Amino acid sequence: TYELTLKDCRVGADARLGGDKGIDFSRLMSESRVAFAAMGVGVMNAAFEYARDYAKERKAFGVPIATKQAIAFILADMAIEIDAARLLVWEAAYELDKGRDALKASYLAKNYVANSALKVTDNGVQVLGGHGYIREHPVEMWLRNARGFSAIEGIATV
Repeated sequence: TYELTLKDCRVGADARLGGDKGIDFSRLMSESRVAFAAMGVGVMNAAFEYARDYAKERKAFGVPIATKQAIAFILADMAIEIDAARLLVWEAAYELDKGRDALKASYLAKNYVANSALKVTDNGVQVLGGHGYIREHPVEMWLRNARGFSAIEGIATV
């Protein structure tokens, strides 16, 4: 995002968003929220899959850390959050596909994903331990990316 200032700017009527009919702003907001939420689910899923695979390969005391209850529970919680977020996104997208008002469904999906993405990506970093903070592993980037989802459309809520 970047600040844009227009000073003494004139735009012709032929450049009006949506043409002569104008645009359904409510639908535009719903579509953008669903798109952002879907991106968030993708970031969450990437962090989960990377952490899961890492936990299966990384050994501590002779066994993969994925066999440790604490790590297994973190991974399970991550999977639950991703499924819940995905279902909210699908529900909002379904409403849009049917041509219905999806303002509430898209708002719920976007806000849920914004909160869940931070939780899931942070857990991905935690599973990797100290390795989660180095740039050789992409989970740190996904955590930084997830932070942006709460700031889209205004003030960060988490």
